[in-house]
Amino acid sequence: MAAGVFEGLDTVIVRVRDVDAAAAWYREKLELVPTFEDPEARLVVLDLGGSTSLTLWQLARIDVPPVPGAATSYPIFSVRDVERVWNTLRDRGVLVEPVVEGGGVRWFEFRDLDGNRLEACQAVAGP
Repeated sequence: MAAGVFEGLDTVIVRVRDVDAAAAWYREKLELVPTFEDPEARLVVLDLGGSTSLTLWQLARIDVPPVPGAATSYPIFSVRDVERVWNTLRDRGVLVEPVVEGGGVRWFEFRDLDGNRLEACQAVAGP
């Protein structure tokens, strides 16, 4: 089904300092599998199990990474069991923030090796 003039969301770009190191981190910590790699463009596309992918794209030398704490776009991953995912990531050495609940969801924030904000979110069944 179309959403306005669009058919859906193709990919979310996350800018990284070193695409090879970032891709290894996303594979090891988040178990995301590359579906496409372009060494010349310095990008790796990761499968999210649906129609939308996550693309790691290396910053060029002239690019400036976002300032930590700056308001930027970030991906939110849906999960079935936020506590299990929180424990898994913490056990893998990922810096995870506390789980928060409100508005029918439970979520937590975490960061990749470049400090990019990421979030995991679980819908909570109503009363």
